Amino acid sequence: MPELSKPLPPEDKLVLLPKNPGTFFVFWQFSAGRTEAFQTASFAPEVELRLAYSDDKAHAAAYKAQWQAGRAYLPVPERGGTCEAALYALRNGAWEKLLESNQAAAPVRAGAEADRAYASMEFHKRVQP
Repeated sequence: MPELSKPLPPEDKLVLLPKNPGTFFVFWQFSAGRTEAFQTASFAPEVELRLAYSDDKAHAAAYKAQWQAGRAYLPVPERGGTCEAALYALRNGAWEKLLESNQAAAPVRAGAEADRAYASMEFHKRVQP
């Protein structure tokens, strides 16, 4: 792994943000101790990000990523609403929850893919002749 340009944070962090009406952005940072655990293969290199609805804690979706990626874009679940994320890592064949995020609200996804396209008003002003 290439050397990091910034010092590692003192504690682990997982943050969930709405990027646009159809996408969440999630990022995570691991402390030096947790980073060492991944580097020494205490955990498998792949993590799983699980989205759940905040109101009833029902599972919404799960996505895989490499632990050192530090970020991912996740589609908003069909039901929309307020969600939270959890990051799991595989140790000795079992998934272990490492982090929980804040809650983030997203609108209900539109039906057709074209309806989910998003652009700001500033973008529309620029592209019109």
